[in-house]
Amino acid sequence: MLLNGKTKRPMKILLLQPPSPPLLNIKRDLAGGMGVADPSKRARFGHDPGYITMPYLSLLQTAGVLERDGYEVEFLDAQSEDLGKNHVITHIDQAHPDLVVQLLNLPSLYGDLEILKGIRETIRGIRTVAVGPVTIPLFQEIASSGAVDAIVRGDPEIILPSLLSAFKASSTTADTEIRNGVLTNRQIRHVENLDDLPPVPYHLIEPRNYWYFPFGQGVSYASIFASRGCSYRCYYCPYPMGFGDKIVSRDPVRVIDEIERLYHERGIKCILFRDQVFTADRDRTLALCNEILKRNLKLSWVVETRLDTVDEALVRRMKEAGCIRMHFGIESGDPTLFDKMGKQGARGTLEQFLQNFQMVEQLGVAAHMFVLVGLLGETWSSVQNTIAAVRRLKPLTLQVSVVTPYPGTGLFEQAKRKGLLLTEDFAKYTGFQPVSRTEHMSADELLQARQMIIEAHQKAVFWKKRRHLAALAVQYARDGSLYSRLRRRYHTWAMVTG
Repeated sequence: MLLNGKTKRPMKILLLQPPSPPLLNIKRDLAGGMGVADPSKRARFGHDPGYITMPYLSLLQTAGVLERDGYEVEFLDAQSEDLGKNHVITHIDQAHPDLVVQLLNLPSLYGDLEILKGIRETIRGIRTVAVGPVTIPLFQEIASSGAVDAIVRGDPEIILPSLLSAFKASSTTADTEIRNGVLTNRQIRHVENLDDLPPVPYHLIEPRNYWYFPFGQGVSYASIFASRGCSYRCYYCPYPMGFGDKIVSRDPVRVIDEIERLYHERGIKCILFRDQVFTADRDRTLALCNEILKRNLKLSWVVETRLDTVDEALVRRMKEAGCIRMHFGIESGDPTLFDKMGKQGARGTLEQFLQNFQMVEQLGVAAHMFVLVGLLGETWSSVQNTIAAVRRLKPLTLQVSVVTPYPGTGLFEQAKRKGLLLTEDFAKYTGFQPVSRTEHMSADELLQARQMIIEAHQKAVFWKKRRHLAALAVQYARDGSLYSRLRRRYHTWAMVTG
């Protein structure tokens, strides 16, 4: 493999998951790859101690593709290492890569571009490539930023190799073109066969740098795609744009082969499946569970899926195979919003969704609920209906987000057309603060409604949470992990409070 046809060494590529920008902590792998953000008091680039860390799985998988193709590859996760901007640039300068491939997310977009500009201004001759779903709707803004030589629109696992061929040939190829002064792929593409991709190269990262709250701090875990994409067309959701609008699945045997290697070689026994609709294919889900049980793998795993794709027998089997938690988006407890906008394409009524949520919890699997405030048509009456649903179900954990009109979604276009969009400052598109209003509620009212739902939930689960914590304390005392867990929690608290 030649670099620009001149040298005989492999092209060296550094894939960068950038640090969170000042005043924000970014969860880059969420919201269809657009990312969500929580506020931070940190005035520099980095990532707060005690805030969850997760690799952007598509970027890490791209590293595996490049390794397979013979490139020299480094994966730098500046979030998990809490690196500042200057530390990142210095590291890259010392590593001497020929090309940097960096992830961009929506709420961190300006900071992410600042990192790329710093790399280009400091390191002579280096080339930069931007990846991430945000590149599709905001291509022109990114191209005109002066921060990149190339932009991937779609899944980098299958697009980046073509761009690298164009770099080596110093000319465009059949799959690439120059648009707005940067190299890019001619057509937006998503992975159509996940089994064609190599295993996730976990040898490029340190799993101990990552933690996810369902497993506990200090417990190493791995992220895995067993399927990818979402064929549903909820108007507010960036999933189809970020991961493809049809669901493609891996062979369950190959999925568990990959997990088993991590289990025996790296000691990883916790898995976060990053599938957008994990149980979309019931037979595939059962086959995956059966493979785990056949190999006697003692795993704990978490999934995200839809309530109209689960049933009692399936959930029982998932629990038997190690599923400890399922994430569901009910979005709204108002039947009108649910039927018309909240869960477009749902197979079943809101009532059936609520009953399935209760079923999952009754079977002993933790059910996490996502709720949205600010769907089109939201009123105080619909907010009260959502509060009623929360009080009825009493989910142990609940995330209440403010509807964000992500660029590229139907909601973004409707909000602009109806004059509901309040700002296009994407640093404010965190998922938890209003950047648009509804026809009947202002931004301040949406924040008030969010707080009302949170407070109603806290009151509804007060005793339930205490019973849960008491049960966990007994469990951890029996398995001998209580002391170490308390030490980790205290250590994190001490770092955060100084």
